[in-house]
Amino acid sequence: METATIMAERHTLTAQVLRELRDDGRASYSRIADTVGTTRRQVTEIVEHALAHNLVRVTATISPDLLGKRQFAYLLLAVDQATSVIAELERIQELCFISAITGPFGVDAEIRVGDNQELEERLDRIRQIPGVRRLLVNVYERIAVNIDSPIATADGLYAVDEADLAIAQYLEFDGRASFRTLGSHAGVSAASARNRLRRLISLGAIKVVGLPVRDHHAGAAPVGVGIRVTGSVSSALEALSALGPEFLAATRGNFEIIGTFSGTSNDALLDILEAIRACPEVADVESWSHLRIVREYYGAQAQPPARLS
Repeated sequence: METATIMAERHTLTAQVLRELRDDGRASYSRIADTVGTTRRQVTEIVEHALAHNLVRVTATISPDLLGKRQFAYLLLAVDQATSVIAELERIQELCFISAITGPFGVDAEIRVGDNQELEERLDRIRQIPGVRRLLVNVYERIAVNIDSPIATADGLYAVDEADLAIAQYLEFDGRASFRTLGSHAGVSAASARNRLRRLISLGAIKVVGLPVRDHHAGAAPVGVGIRVTGSVSSALEALSALGPEFLAATRGNFEIIGTFSGTSNDALLDILEAIRACPEVADVESWSHLRIVREYYGAQAQPPARLS
């Protein structure tokens, strides 16, 4: 078999394995091997290489409900220099996503806060950063898809105690920690840690994912899209969800929908953009590439409450 063919097959296998890990960061290597049709040894080599070279981090992402976050917004910043502005944005812990992008804005970000007043305060702070010429704000009305983080429900259907929180927060730093380690950290038995984690995951309180580390991303860059809709936003969300987005939300602001899509190649991303434009509900599409994602963190940036309200 030619070297180029071997390399292409290896690349495809690696992508498949890391996709499975992204969906479930605690999936056993044997289960991943069965799913993608390879050996446990190959899966082990791929995952350990990705972790050792900081291509992936296995982490727990935590429900905004659990963190007391009720207000979310997507920000586009027109800037003089992206690098200097991003350095200041990194000082704002409520920003869970920050990226340098192509297009007229240069930087985008996502913010999660408790209420409107807190949102206004953080937006005023961002506007005062030297080099920020304009700030475009799109407030999320409803998040339809987020493959890396639980989606907020605000229904308050579950409660947690200190041991639950300790388990969730430890998993932010080591998503594949053993139940014995989690139990020791939380002051409970390994069996209790196992049961608590299963409950937290089943209730949507946390999700353990193999999150790509994309500040040194290689290959086709993820693409952000801002979409203006004609007709039903719900129908547009349903159609766009079928295209496999990483993230998709109905928003209030300059766009009716904000989304993020990724692909294995530029040709694959072009196909996705063409499919978006072909949707009958889509009136207009603006897109930008994420050149360097410097923060992608959906964890306990503030001490979460012991019980949901």
